[in-house]
Amino acid sequence: MKKEIVLFFLVFICTVLTVHAQRKEIAKVTILKNGFIFDDKFELHKGSIVITDATITAILYDDNLTDYIGAIIIDITGKYVLPGLTDTHVHLATAPDPDREKNAKYMNDQLSRMIDAGITTVRDMTGNAIILADYKRASNLNQIPAPSIFYAAQFAGPAYFTLMRKHSKEDKDTPWERTITDTTDIKMAVAEAKGAGVTGIKIYNDLSPRIVKKIVKEANRQKLQCWSHAAVFPATPTAVAGAKVNSMSHAFDIPYDFSEGKMDHHKKPPAIDTLKMNKLLRLMKANAVILDATNYMGTNNNFFDGMKVTKRAHELGVRVSTGTDWPYLFEEAGTTPLFKEIKILTTDCNFSNRDALISATKIGAESIGLKDRGVLEAGKRADIYITNSDPVQNIENLKDGFMTIKSGIIYTKK
Repeated sequence: MKKEIVLFFLVFICTVLTVHAQRKEIAKVTILKNGFIFDDKFELHKGSIVITDATITAILYDDNLTDYIGAIIIDITGKYVLPGLTDTHVHLATAPDPDREKNAKYMNDQLSRMIDAGITTVRDMTGNAIILADYKRASNLNQIPAPSIFYAAQFAGPAYFTLMRKHSKEDKDTPWERTITDTTDIKMAVAEAKGAGVTGIKIYNDLSPRIVKKIVKEANRQKLQCWSHAAVFPATPTAVAGAKVNSMSHAFDIPYDFSEGKMDHHKKPPAIDTLKMNKLLRLMKANAVILDATNYMGTNNNFFDGMKVTKRAHELGVRVSTGTDWPYLFEEAGTTPLFKEIKILTTDCNFSNRDALISATKIGAESIGLKDRGVLEAGKRADIYITNSDPVQNIENLKDGFMTIKSGIIYTKK
């Protein structure tokens, strides 16, 4: 009897496994046929892109599609194909509305606007990790039109949080919003942040150079990125760059490095010292620190020196990403903060259109530590933005969108 029972269960398990194998979905293949495809240097090549599920599996430079019988063909003749865009500085859930329905509408509206504009990846630079994790999951499962979301934990000193929490209902530390002092167990703080799903630690304010170095070392040990304000107060931009963070935000804060005596964020940044600026920017380049310039936000607040810093950074070979730090729903229909950030690079920072587009794609991905996107190559994620006209010839054409594809899912403009 026991042998019969064992035999029955073995047959049952084999049947279940066989049925499961038979139900395995056949990979979906889509071909974007006959478009103008930008390579990693934003040079054009006419060809077709093969997408299998969520991955680019081939780029073809001839008309032979005989190996792809049954594929879905989308004719994009005359269209321009570039990698999905990246905004490296957003705040989706820094001050969420207490009304859940209002907050959901706000989140969905801005995420949908990003997708419409060709933005397939964003880096959130401090917000409520519970909300961000929920939307990150919804995006990953393609439950909503939304870019991929990566987010940070905010590390700052007690003076900063004492000030900020006077205006917030949050009155205590969380894994994603942590007060750091000389006695903090940095190893545990980073581990708890990692447990909250963050990709990086945002080094914010009221931290010494010694503590900044300690955070970077521990975050790197635990395989997390470190993203910092350029001026952390009292840690200077030179101290931050010297700690080898992955990126530094706000080009307009770089001039604080030229302060006489103690750096003070209550004072206006001093005038640019060209020799000192060049030295700092060369240190950033040597340490592979990316400048998250946020010039659009800077100009909106009359911080115009950031554009001079960004221009010189580009001349010296510092990689510059396109972060906005500006609410998307503040913008009129038909444009985005990211487009305005990109345009500032071309009009005020001496970037060619090609260089600005590389900043918004390849360098944007690198700024988050991502190697699976940012360029159109076989093996990369199918994160793609297709425009009706050539943005290299005229950067305004970046607004002339035809289609966004994020992880193989197609979104057409509303």
